[in-house]
Amino acid sequence: MGLEDVLARLAEGARQISRADAVTVCLLEDDGDLEAGRACLKMLSSSGLPEALDVPTSISVRESPVDREALAGRSVLIEDARIDPRAENLPGDYRSALCVPLRHGQTPLGTLHAYALSPGFFAASDRDSLEAMADLGAMTIGAIQTTEVVNTREQGRAQFIRVATHELRSPVAVAQSMVRGVLKGYAGEMTPKQADIFVRISRRLDFLEHLINDLLDLAAGKAAAGAGEDVQAVLLNASLGRAVLLLLPQAEEKGVTLAHRPSGDELVVRGTEDGLDRIFVNLIGNAAKYTPPGGRVEVLSRRVGDEIEVRVSDTGIGIPPEALAHLFEEFYRAPNAKFSDEVGTGLGLAIVKDLVDRCRADITVKSVVDEG
Repeated sequence: MGLEDVLARLAEGARQISRADAVTVCLLEDDGDLEAGRACLKMLSSSGLPEALDVPTSISVRESPVDREALAGRSVLIEDARIDPRAENLPGDYRSALCVPLRHGQTPLGTLHAYALSPGFFAASDRDSLEAMADLGAMTIGAIQTTEVVNTREQGRAQFIRVATHELRSPVAVAQSMVRGVLKGYAGEMTPKQADIFVRISRRLDFLEHLINDLLDLAAGKAAAGAGEDVQAVLLNASLGRAVLLLLPQAEEKGVTLAHRPSGDELVVRGTEDGLDRIFVNLIGNAAKYTPPGGRVEVLSRRVGDEIEVRVSDTGIGIPPEALAHLFEEFYRAPNAKFSDEVGTGLGLAIVKDLVDRCRADITVKSVVDEG
């Protein structure tokens, strides 16, 4: 439920519980300074207000004694607008009003106004009811606003990563191409020491290439989650087949058997084709990477009750028990993976976990060191 829906329900619920003729919900605008008296309230929802009534959508807190008092944490009751000097900004012909604060903890968010055409309409019980409803509404509003801030920051972080890594990709690729040319002898013969130095440089550039690609994948996933993805029905066996086909040459070159045992049923899952492909390429690629020559990687898909299971198993180096809890953290690599000769960034499984969560699926890991 979005903020607009929450405010609409709050306004309608407040009108019903107080039997008011009209209710408005106003939130503080972001660019104001409440303590300095430069804050403004914006009316974002209402219930019962006549369409013909000209009500300002933005109100200066400095010019509204009622709102100023409510934002300080005190409810305000106007018995009769004709004799109460605080009621100069009351809309239309409303004679009585009740204004309660919307506060998330100690943070003022805005105000809730209830209006009645009759003087002396609201009682202490109405104030108590509206305050309780306002507290519940403010909790929800605060949670939504906090989530929006976090999402905005996350999208900004993803955008920065995407731009920065994209700018790094070309020079790293060029440098790697030149180093490979030198290693192939295109620049003349090298001494063993020179060759060793260039091999080390090539390995570091390999790491940078992997890191850049993983960062771009991670940033793309965050951006897609923030923008909302086009989730659809995806053929699971087809996605697994593409991943296996892509990784088969790499496994064969290493001397690792890669076997695919697809389900006999046509399994369909909810997600995105690109997301599922990335999940399986990462998982199967990891299994092949950390399985020594002569080992085996097996990919199985099947229906288990109401669920669909994909299992990637291998006879690789395994994962230490103390590393299992950290496996899906960004930049984490298990100790035995770090000491292997394989290049890794520690981002692959973090990307997988993010993609799996967005598919509303689960991922679990079972492992024994030196067994797989």
